[in-house]
Amino acid sequence: MPTHLITLLLLLFSLTGCSSTDHDNREAGAHDHEDGIEHDHSGDDEHVDRSSHIVNFNENNELFLQYETLVAKRDAVFLAHLTDLTHYTPIPSGFITIILSGGGLPDEIFSGKRPVRDGIHIEVALPQYAGERQLSLRFETDITQITHDLGKVTVYPDYASSKNSAARIIPENAIYLEKEAQWKAGLIIQAPIINKQQLTLPASAIHQNNNEKLIYVMIGAEFFESRKVTTGETHHGQATILSGVAADEYVVIKEGSAQLSDVRSTSLETPVHNDDLAAHHH
Repeated sequence: MPTHLITLLLLLFSLTGCSSTDHDNREAGAHDHEDGIEHDHSGDDEHVDRSSHIVNFNENNELFLQYETLVAKRDAVFLAHLTDLTHYTPIPSGFITIILSGGGLPDEIFSGKRPVRDGIHIEVALPQYAGERQLSLRFETDITQITHDLGKVTVYPDYASSKNSAARIIPENAIYLEKEAQWKAGLIIQAPIINKQQLTLPASAIHQNNNEKLIYVMIGAEFFESRKVTTGETHHGQATILSGVAADEYVVIKEGSAQLSDVRSTSLETPVHNDDLAAHHH
């Protein structure tokens, strides 16, 4: 990830404070910087974005997680957005814990910071071990604890080898709308409901464009695709979807359509750069 984004996130991290508002770290030494640990991010290739952007859903919330390529004994910044799916609003309070496990190596746990703002969290991890790991994020409040299992990740042994990780690809011809703008727009998303082996969506999700019926499908936490669908009958405000969307996809069902239709589509020839994606975190 380019150094200007790292600097921006670390600045936010420092401004939120690491004293009176912090939870006690659950594991001693989670953020200790030992002798010999590499911290110099100079020389990073600013023209290649190798950061990871993950969207993960459970029954009640959405996690949008951005993080740098992981390198042993090197700081990695994690930026998380947590959304309540009921009203598609940021989840206030709580704190996150980043967990690296598996691979025959000791678990590594990084936690302790309150959100920068409602729904927005920053954590800095300092992995000690290189190898294939399982990444998960635990979110805790006074009344609930939720774990998002995010699959396998590679922790590289050094920065040079981390350049073998794949460059991030911006979805082609996608509509970009940052997460905070989605919250402000009153956008609500939902996966299709399966009713009698047929997919249905609220009629409010379907928009007429001349002779076509369109929906907006989330193809990344901050990217959407306008897609043609074929519909059947509508009953009690629910439209049967015959083609155009799968059961595991998330669709805009309320509000936000005007914002999405007004946003210029992006493409690989005109990518959204990291400074554009991060600018709203000032």
